[in-house]
Amino acid sequence: MGWQAKYVTQFPQFAEVEHALEIGAGGFATAIELSNHFQHKRFYGIDFVLSARALENLADAPSNLTVVKHDARDLRVFAQGYFDLVYSVAVMEHIRELALHLEETYRILKPGGSYWFWQAPFWSCSLGHHYRHSKADCPIPDYAHLHMTRDRLEMHIIEQGRTSEVAKKATDFIFDRPDLSRIGRTDTRRIIEASPFEIAEWRDDKDERYDPEGVARVLANNIYDIPEEDLIYKGAKVHLVKRC
Repeated sequence: MGWQAKYVTQFPQFAEVEHALEIGAGGFATAIELSNHFQHKRFYGIDFVLSARALENLADAPSNLTVVKHDARDLRVFAQGYFDLVYSVAVMEHIRELALHLEETYRILKPGGSYWFWQAPFWSCSLGHHYRHSKADCPIPDYAHLHMTRDRLEMHIIEQGRTSEVAKKATDFIFDRPDLSRIGRTDTRRIIEASPFEIAEWRDDKDERYDPEGVARVLANNIYDIPEEDLIYKGAKVHLVKRC
């Protein structure tokens, strides 16, 4: 079983779950794996696009998996109080309309239901720009999206020997990508605390690329007023509960 599926099955209430929804299912590999392993449960996966990888994976999808091609920010396609469990991995940082998303997730959960999510990377961490951040040829210095303006970052990339086309592509992605929330850790928690949910658990994941010199550059030109503490953390594992 893959690590994402194992992550879901380790939720304390998973054994009792009847209906589960994955937000931002991507290639649907996790939803398919869980559906195959737990055929007595009903799984749903939602994503705004069905990629070629998803379509290939879903060719032999189990009958207890329902695939929904729809914007995950809009959950009105689901009935109120239907799900025991909602979960997502590396999705919340892509939802700009976070308060609305939380309200809708709360609505579709049964009383006592849970929303578990693993959010990373936060906009406020070293790789929060999301542009080729896992690639060796990433042209963006760590933290640069937090202390450089768009024009300055574009010029910096060119000064490092990249073409103007590469620089523009990178900055367009960072500053214009519609499915990037650009919400840091503190603001994310503030929005969640203002939602109908109760925070049952919040576990911060430290940024393994934390660099005091990079942090100092952010604090010297803190364009987004990022709290210094936020710069320590890459993400968080969060458990939200809809109380009975």
